[in-house]
Formats: sequence, structure tokens, C-alpha cells
Amino acid sequence: MTGGRETGERVAGGDGWAAVCADGGPPTPFLAVHHPRLLANVRGMAERVTAQGGRSTPHLKTHKSVEIARAQVAAGATRATVATAAEAGLAFDAGFEDVLVAYPPVPGERAGALAALTGRGGVAVTCSRPEHVGALAAAGAEFDVYWEIDSGTGRLGTAPGRPTADAVAAAPFGGRVRLRGLMTFAGHAYAATGAAGLAAVRDQQDDALVSTRAALAERGIGAPVLSAGVTPLARLESGRADEYRYGNYVFYDATQVALGGPDAAECALAVISTVVDVPAPDRLVLDAGSKSLPAERMTPLTPGFGLVDGHPGIVIEKLYEEHGLAASAEPHGIAPGDRVAVIPNHACTAVNLFGRYSVHDGTAFVDTWPIRARRN
Repeated sequence: MTGGRETGERVAGGDGWAAVCADGGPPTPFLAVHHPRLLANVRGMAERVTAQGGRSTPHLKTHKSVEIARAQVAAGATRATVATAAEAGLAFDAGFEDVLVAYPPVPGERAGALAALTGRGGVAVTCSRPEHVGALAAAGAEFDVYWEIDSGTGRLGTAPGRPTADAVAAAPFGGRVRLRGLMTFAGHAYAATGAAGLAAVRDQQDDALVSTRAALAERGIGAPVLSAGVTPLARLESGRADEYRYGNYVFYDATQVALGGPDAAECALAVISTVVDVPAPDRLVLDAGSKSLPAERMTPLTPGFGLVDGHPGIVIEKLYEEHGLAASAEPHGIAPGDRVAVIPNHACTAVNLFGRYSVHDGTAFVDTWPIRARRN
């Protein structure tokens, strides 16, 4: 990969990302992957899920990368979770045997795209209405279905227990469309403000799955697979599900750190930015704005729009398109022209803002990986 530092540039940051900032790379802002950390995260989650007696079904929406998907296959995963048909194609390209499309089908082009995928491997789809199952049946291909339960997030899914059993019984299963299992997304874990809150969400998630399986059994309907997966809950002992669809863990981000999961030293993704001005001792201006950093705070525990590595006292308070405005309550020693590594609040949406990863092995840049299947 080409690129280099301008004469006179200095490095600002902690030990982990300082070498990345020092080693050149493309013009800032750019998206960097710390490859050793990435591989450690992939292996660590595979081991954690196995220890719980479950199966890892990683969500590829986080990274959208064949290279990273292949690392997940090498760690033992055979089924991938995806959100789109394009991500499913990426999964098959990387060597996954099956995909779970965790997004409801609708009649027409979207259902047709799912049907086309069945020629490449097994395809399961999440549904939460009888009409979703009907759309799959009309597509004329073979599908497994994971019925989605709302365990408290209020996004998609039917209420746990009898309401879900009633909806499943009314759905047009049969022929080439089969019920395989139940799934839930406990996204309200991001609203937790401590370990007790996360544990409560974990219990709510597990109870929703188990109670609904029992309600289906009363009707003579089997649901052999229970599927869960939201990264803030990954470090809590569970073991009630059969499959875990964690995605963010490959990189982690400032939100996961704030929620008490990984240490910042485990984060494998950063936006490398140049400080373009220090207009006052307590202010900095970065060249990474809302076109490079997600303008979202998923938890009130994150003070700004990303962690500036090595400088916990710096808070990125505001994002314009090409400018990030940061404040510091303490001396920072950063001058215009210095590079900093910003761990984004949300790795998944940061990835969607870029077209490639610049890959660093801890010593030097070694590769460039394309980011595929982005939302356009």
C-alpha cells in the first residue's frame, strides 16, 4: 500500500495505535484495522461461545469484508448472519455454508433475491408475521425460518409466549418453507447503565426464547434452535441459546468500552485523523467529521463521538461534515499536523462510511481490504 507521512508530522496517541499513526498510510481521515487485535477478538469470541455450549453465527453487517469473514470461518463458524442479500453473497464467497438473513422478507424483488441465494447454500430468513412466511412460499425456493420474538427492544418481533405461538400457527408453513427456530435481538441492552442492567436484559432475552419454545410445544410445534446475539451481552454467562449472532466483537468500539465490555486496548478499528488546528489550549479541530465518524451516541455513557486513543481527557463534542470539534479539560500536547486514532462510537456504521480498510500488523501497514455490500 502506498502512502507516507509528511515531513514534520508527529504522532499523538497511546501505545496500541501510535505505531499506526506513525507508519503513514493514505491521506487522513482513513479507516485502519489493527490486525493482531482483530484476530484475537475473532478467536476469543469463538472460544467463548463454544465454552457456553453454543454455535457462533457471526453477523457480517459489522465488517462487510471477505477477508474478515474468512478469519471467522477459520475460527470454526459455518453459518453467517447477514442483513441483506449482498452480505449473504459475501458470506458464501468467504466460505460459509449457510446464512441467516436476519431481516424480514417482503414480496417482490427482495424475496426474489433471497430465492436466488439458495443455489449457493442453505438460506434461513427471520420472519415475524404470517405474511413474511407467505412471501417466502411465493418465491418458490427452499427456506428455513427463524421466527423473531420482541424481548424488549420494540423493533421487530411478536410478543413472547402465546402471542408468538398464535402467529406461528397462523403462518403458511409447509412444503419448502420450514420453521427452524426462534430468534430475538435484545438491542435494549445498549440502554443499560451497569452490570445489573445488562444482566436483567440477558434474563429477559433468555426467558423470551425459552417460554416461547414451551408455548409452541403445547401446540405440537417444534423450534429446535434458539438464537440470540447482541455484543454487550456476550461476556455474561448465558447458555440458554443454541446460536449466538454477535457481530461488533470483531472490532469493538467506544460504546462497547463504555458499557463495561472490552478494554479500549482490545478495539481493532480506528479512524486515523489529522489535527488541523488547535485554536485554543482547550480546543482541537480534527479532519474527521460526520463523513468519517458516526454522528450517534448509542449509550449516554459515551461522552462524545469517539475515543481519542491515548487522550481520555479529549471529548469530540460536535461533528460537521469535514470537521470534528474536540475539547480538552487538561493539557494534551497535541499540535496541528499530529495524527490521532479515534475509536468510533459505533464500528458498524463507521465501516459503512468508507470503501476500504488499511490493515496494520502492529509494525507496519501490510494490506488494503475492500469493504463490500455497503448501503448505497
